[in-house]
Order: sequence, then C-alpha cells, then structure tokens
Amino acid sequence: MPKQQFAGGDGHARYLDTRAFASLDGLRALSILAVVWFHTTNHIPAWPALRRGFLGVDLFFIISGFLIVTLLLRERRDAGTISLRHFYVRRSLRIFPAYWAMLLLVACAAYLKPGAESAALKRDLPYALFYISNLVPMTSLLAITWSLSAEEQFYLAVPTLQKYLPRFFPRIFLPMLYLLAILPPFGVFGDIRMPAFFRQTTFGPILLGVMLAHVLDNARGWKIVARLLGNPFSPLVALLLVGLALSYSGADISGWPRLAIQMALLVLLAACVVRERHVLVPVLTLWPLARIGVVSYGIYLYHLLVYSPVSKVLDRFGVSSKYALFVAVAACTWLAAEVSYRLFERRFLALKKRFLPERSAADASMHR
Repeated sequence: MPKQQFAGGDGHARYLDTRAFASLDGLRALSILAVVWFHTTNHIPAWPALRRGFLGVDLFFIISGFLIVTLLLRERRDAGTISLRHFYVRRSLRIFPAYWAMLLLVACAAYLKPGAESAALKRDLPYALFYISNLVPMTSLLAITWSLSAEEQFYLAVPTLQKYLPRFFPRIFLPMLYLLAILPPFGVFGDIRMPAFFRQTTFGPILLGVMLAHVLDNARGWKIVARLLGNPFSPLVALLLVGLALSYSGADISGWPRLAIQMALLVLLAACVVRERHVLVPVLTLWPLARIGVVSYGIYLYHLLVYSPVSKVLDRFGVSSKYALFVAVAACTWLAAEVSYRLFERRFLALKKRFLPERSAADASMHR
C-alpha cells in the first residue's frame, strides 16, 4: 500500500481493528527458545549474543506489557470501562492451572526424595506459591518463577491504575515508575539493600511495553511510529539492531548495555505490530514458531523439570554436546507443554470466553 495512506488515519484505524497481531506468537517463541538455550548450553563462550539467552525474558516482558494494556485500552474504548473482575478471572484461568500443576509436581518430588536439592525446593515453594520469588534469594530450580512473580505483581498494579487513573497514569505515573525501575542498575540508590532482581531492571521491560501500547493507541503517536518504522523492512533492521546490542563484549551488561538491548527489543516489537505486512512475517508465522509461541508459557514452566531426565538419558548414550542437549530439551519440553495445553490448560482457557469484552468474544487469540 502507498506509504502516505499507511501513515494516515486509515492506518491507525486498521491498527485499532487488528484483533490478533500475526508476529506475536513468533516473537514469543524466539523469547522462550532463547531462555531454554541459556539454561542448556551453560553459556557456551562464543559470540556474546549467544551467551545472553536470559534476555528472552525481557522480550517476553515487553510483549506482555504491550499486549495486556492494549487490550485494556481497547476494552475501555469499546465498553466505556475496564472490568477488573473479568480481567483477573481471565488471567487466573490462563496462569494458575498450569502453574499450580507445576508446583504440585515439584512439591511431590521434593517430599518423596530427600536430599539437599529437595530441601532447597521445600524452602522455595512458599515464595513461588505466593508470587514473591523475585523478592527473596531462590536456590532451587524454582528460581525461574521470579519472572512469573514480577508479571503477577504487574497484573495487580497496572490494570487498576489504568482503570482509575486513565489520564494521570500514562502521562505522569508511568514515566515515573519506569524511571524508578531502571535506576537501581546504575547504582543510584547506593548501598540500599534490595532484592537482586530489582537491580536488573525487572519491571523496566514490562513498563516499556505498557508505554508502547499507549503510544500506538493514540492516533498521533501511532503516526509518528508508523513514519519511523512503517517500512516493510523495518523489522529486519530492528532485528539487526538487537543483534548489535547483544554483541556488547563486556561481561556485565547492567546499566546502559541492558537498557540499549531492551530499547532495541522494543523497536523490534513496535516494527512488527505497527503494520501486519512486513518482511519477517513469513518467518514469524511459520507453524513451528507460531505453535511454540502458543504454548510458550508451558515451555517456560516445564523446561527445567525436563532438563534433568533428558540430560541423564543423553549421558547414558554418551552424547555430551550442549547443542544436542538444547535440541532434546526444547523438543521434549515442547511435547510436555503441548500435552499440558491440549489435555489440561485448554479446558480452563475455554472458560475465558465468558469474561471477554463483547467485541473480543469472537476472536480470543489476543487474550492468550
């Protein structure tokens, strides 16, 4: 389509009418595969970008903040208000069943098999259960629940602020929250004791996604972003920018390096959603990537549970390659996540339709 037409009001109306962004599942897949890569390859020394798979969580956070607030803004526009009750029911149906199932499996393993690892699991279980594992040191495989705790805390705060402070929140409170979130890694608070994850800009990426949602929801903001990133090749340029930012050679990426990486990831997301047709769509919508994106939550929950038995099987067959371990863990975890999704989680997800805003009830794909 002509660039002028794309950059105008018709383009924004088309964006607001988009019920499911085609690239999001593919981006989710890349983020979760990066995390699995990080946990299976033991940070293989090579190109610095290949040692930073943990930043897949940052991308997932940006997507989550963007998508959740986009849905809330559209609900307000369509229904005239935001139903917090319906929002929390939807989130509970999506998050709690698989999460509590995972915790139940871990608890059974911890209490049936004595040892130091089981003792660590028993200690960490209450923190994971009540979503405060990002506030305390975690020493077991449940340490990965820090990100789920951060998301849950985000769900408790931001939708409420969005509902009751619709003008004050995005214009004043949101920038202030983001500033507070990114300051700890720069040593601004000195020797003040705080959880380690707060020193790694835990909430910064989520709030970046929230800000992007507000910018694109506004016609003027969308027009500016469309002019900057509306070219079909912009997502590819943004992806190269992400690779460049990840290539920072320093061992410590706290502060400006990580902030630059997060900004590059934000640009990538913005370029992928500001227009549906772009150069990366054929890749991001490939069935394997799209499907992994759909069950990415389960893959994140289960991949460390799968890691140990898969590793032992490969050791028994004399396979020592970390790359083989990554492929095996990723494949087996995908299978476990599919089983969980199809036989268990989908039963709860079907109930979400009862609590969707009226306009969204016909297409619930954005509410995953």
